[in-house]
Amino acid sequence: MSTEVVILVATAVLAAVAICAALIAVRAVRRITRAETALPAPEPAVTRPAEIVLHEPEAPAAVVSDELVPRVVEGRLVVPPSEQQVVQAALGRPGVRLSVYAHGFAHALRAESRDRIAAMMRREFRRRRRERLQAGRRAVRSARPSSPSDEWLGS
Repeated sequence: MSTEVVILVATAVLAAVAICAALIAVRAVRRITRAETALPAPEPAVTRPAEIVLHEPEAPAAVVSDELVPRVVEGRLVVPPSEQQVVQAALGRPGVRLSVYAHGFAHALRAESRDRIAAMMRREFRRRRRERLQAGRRAVRSARPSSPSDEWLGS
């Protein structure tokens, strides 16, 4: 069986697994949304208005737009997400993660990458073989007596 056929079969299996995972995820989301709509609406709890204590900054603060400043809306404190939280939420989605993995998988299957990876593996295999041989030589040397014995001196 040629390498291309093996890669094609592996890609087809991976695609089938991805489709199954997507179907399972869609069904789970639909079940969750149905369960949420079936629940009665919770009664709004009586809360005290939020108190915000502002301190004057010692150093001049960076200019922040009005959209990114925490504010009170309908008695609740609304704090906009940071850039890191937005990026984490966007890149944490399964579709994005799958596309990143697919891109990496496609990159690994390119001829240049395959050749580079094969060369790295060859070097690593040779290095480990060299280390095994050196360890064997050291073991043989350590098993021999350090000074010449009477047998070698011909007495």
